[in-house]
Amino acid sequence: MNLGEVIFGARPSFAQSPVTITTAPRHARWQEVRPKPDAERVRARRAEGDHEIKTAQGKLHAQGGDYIITYTAGDQAVVRPDIFEKTYAPDGIGVYKKRSDIVLRYFTLERPALIHTLEGEQRAEPGDWIMQGVAGELWPVPQEKALQKYDPL
Repeated sequence: MNLGEVIFGARPSFAQSPVTITTAPRHARWQEVRPKPDAERVRARRAEGDHEIKTAQGKLHAQGGDYIITYTAGDQAVVRPDIFEKTYAPDGIGVYKKRSDIVLRYFTLERPALIHTLEGEQRAEPGDWIMQGVAGELWPVPQEKALQKYDPL
């Protein structure tokens, strides 16, 4: 901090303002992964109507027919029916497991960003994995969780 900042206050830092990402940047360094074969089982149900789900990263918007997934830790996600059917397999009544035979890819960012997902904007922190799914959709996953859920190829 310099004398000017002490007297007048710090200047706003526009470099740290999160940008909104709707598609992967041209310079993205892609890595390929597969869901781990021993992936956790999740509960899933079909949304009967449109509604909003609040998460730690932001708000998700579910439309009637979308799947609302609840993970063991209580986190939730919303997945379109076509994507859900390509990426999850039944493993009991109302219980599903992510298929481990699909290949996904991700990139990371060096600064915070808002990721435009199919269900709404989600905040990504530096180092989070920005995943790309089977339909080209993007979503952020904290690195610690990503390392638990995915195996690199």
